[in-house]
Amino acid sequence: MCSVEHDFSDYQLCLCKNCEHRFSIVSKTNEESYGSAYYLDKHKNWFKNPDLVLYNKIHSTIHKLKSKNILDIGCGNANLLKFLKSKKSDISLSGIDLSDVKNFDDVKIINQNFLDYDWPVQYDFVVSLATIEHVDNIDLFVNKIFDKLQKNGHLFIMTMNDDSCLYKCARLLFKLGLPKAFNRLYDKHHLNHFSHRSLKKLLKSNGFKIIKIYKHNAPKKSLDIEYSNAIEYLINVVAVKFLFLIGKISGKTYLQSIVAQKD
Repeated sequence: MCSVEHDFSDYQLCLCKNCEHRFSIVSKTNEESYGSAYYLDKHKNWFKNPDLVLYNKIHSTIHKLKSKNILDIGCGNANLLKFLKSKKSDISLSGIDLSDVKNFDDVKIINQNFLDYDWPVQYDFVVSLATIEHVDNIDLFVNKIFDKLQKNGHLFIMTMNDDSCLYKCARLLFKLGLPKAFNRLYDKHHLNHFSHRSLKKLLKSNGFKIIKIYKHNAPKKSLDIEYSNAIEYLINVVAVKFLFLIGKISGKTYLQSIVAQKD
């Protein structure tokens, strides 16, 4: 059962009470664009300071599964692909994204919308990091990933955790009349806000078997924290560090990753 939780001027934030999934309904005229400013300004720290701990986890998973043909969906500025390429493993690397990143070395980049573009190649390992929250039709997205995977292929998917301490605190502050953190986390470019339950349910309902779940935080330096002065910045940094620590202890971390297999 879904209901409108907040009705803002340019979008509605809705909640599915059955699976604890929040999602935004945004009109076409208010959709987020993903030009160069998105990478260089709005989320500068996120792309400038990639999560190398997560990248190593992905690399070790690929190595353990002996995967050879890798696709990164929503590869952005190709940070992960560059990292995997630097490992000099005997693997084939491809990425797809709306960005203008070009092919490099023998890494193939497809500058297209994953949902609109079709090509015959299948992969034995697909990665999708911080992408699904931007997608309107999440069932179509996961279904297409399923189709692009070879039999028994694996998916490594990461997104934010709406059930995290950070998100819970942001919602509480919003109710108390302090909306800045809430507005940042529930910005209209994030159409979907997954709980652990809703992400697992989505994958299972589209034919995937859950293999491994990672609950983790982002590197502090990769966060794009809004502030108007030095004192506010210091307060925000201390608050985030505290909430990350509590999240790590309680299992309600800012991010969540799932390794799933095509069943």
